[in-house]
Amino acid sequence: MNDLNKEQKNSILDGIILERRTHRRFKEEIPSDDVIMDIIHAGLHAPFAGAAVGNEKDYFRRFFIIRNNSETMALLNPLIFGEVLRKASDLDNILEKNEQLRAQATGFMNRLAMIKQMGFVPGVGTAPFYIVIAEKKGFPP
Repeated sequence: MNDLNKEQKNSILDGIILERRTHRRFKEEIPSDDVIMDIIHAGLHAPFAGAAVGNEKDYFRRFFIIRNNSETMALLNPLIFGEVLRKASDLDNILEKNEQLRAQATGFMNRLAMIKQMGFVPGVGTAPFYIVIAEKKGFPP
């Protein structure tokens, strides 16, 4: 890839981004630890606010690999659902005071109501594993 000029590299990246799609149909098998580490390594190249919160001596990001059907995932499912319910309630209170925002958020509020009725958050617990990236609080957060 080093033989490509800047325009060729940009064209390839544009193609990858344009062809990207999200599919929530996951294979059941968990990739090897090497593949998971490759995914994390790729994520290290994503933009972040490192100058705001990090330094060379105290690395500020932590990576957590949570496998589906694990004890950790069993504990996280109700926490995530509870947080969605709390955020929905907070948003509902805000929307009571702002009719314009209510009109804009109707579709989202309908999805939150559907999640509440289902009793779980779609997508959580269906992938073979999750990678959670946590950062220390900083200024700006």
